[in-house]
Amino acid sequence: MKLDLHRHLEGSHSADALIDVAREFDIRTPTFYDEPAARFRTPGELATEITMAAPTDDSSVFYRCIVKARAAYVSVPAIGALARAAFREAAAETDGFEMRLSLFSMARTLIEHQRIDWRSLAPNEFVERYARPILLEVIAARDHAQFATGTPMLLRLGLSRTFESEPHYRALSSIIIEHAHALVGLDVLGIVPPPDTEPLPTALVAILDGLRPHLPDLTIHAGEFAGHASVDRTLSLSPRGIGHGVHALQSRATLERLAREEITLEVCPTSNRLLIPTALAALERAHGGHTPLRALQAADVHCILGSDDPTPMGTSFRTELEVARAAGVDMARLAADAVRRWTEITGVPPAV
Repeated sequence: MKLDLHRHLEGSHSADALIDVAREFDIRTPTFYDEPAARFRTPGELATEITMAAPTDDSSVFYRCIVKARAAYVSVPAIGALARAAFREAAAETDGFEMRLSLFSMARTLIEHQRIDWRSLAPNEFVERYARPILLEVIAARDHAQFATGTPMLLRLGLSRTFESEPHYRALSSIIIEHAHALVGLDVLGIVPPPDTEPLPTALVAILDGLRPHLPDLTIHAGEFAGHASVDRTLSLSPRGIGHGVHALQSRATLERLAREEITLEVCPTSNRLLIPTALAALERAHGGHTPLRALQAADVHCILGSDDPTPMGTSFRTELEVARAAGVDMARLAADAVRRWTEITGVPPAV
């Protein structure tokens, strides 16, 4: 089965969908509209602006692509239209998938587009006026696309380790609990400048502890921009999945613990090639030229495949499958681990 279990909504807005939404909502910003020519840009023109051109260790290149796509977050209905398109497009290339929703950043972006300083808003206003409507809109978009396509779709709520405001995050956690029935778990994501690129702020961990009785399945991005110690620190929170985690290959003890505790690593080959090319090359040299996914399988670690942020990375889940196959990955084992993880998340195996 083709199950994409690591995919982010903000990185799943295709150029076609963005231009459609820009036209529908008359978004005439330079990203979408060519003022001298008095016309909306074509999807092909936009694609060059929101897709990484080459691998780089500078993560800001990736974020600039995301920010340009966020220019379409001008209203809750516009976000809903983009979400519906993203769910439908993911359904077209998979038998099921998990989409990750960065609710705080989407709400913050919407507020900023209205020329309001989000920090000036009381936490409750931030949540009730912006975050809750976005969450409800995305859930409705998921439900609509799932009904229309028949493809099972999971939605996971992401919290960023950038942790801009504890009061706002705490207010956000209250509505997450209210809508937990529509979600499958929590995700910790985000890149922070050195020296600690994958921190786990104490206050954020406390919020996670309060949410986990309602959403026990936790995934955490770790071992992507930092070494195996980041994975070790993450394991103290008992996650069921770790986003990327490729730097676990630096430590035999870390690999043994991952295998022993049956933690699933969510490996995204194209994402790693584009975002951590120097580190990726070092890992491959240290493991006989094998890709991290193949080396992790050799260490008996459960691994699944993810497309991560397909638009800025110019990929798709089909492409990720092809990349894995060409690298000599055990595809049967990869599929079995995806079914295992899906079953762990939902409590039932995916329909064949």
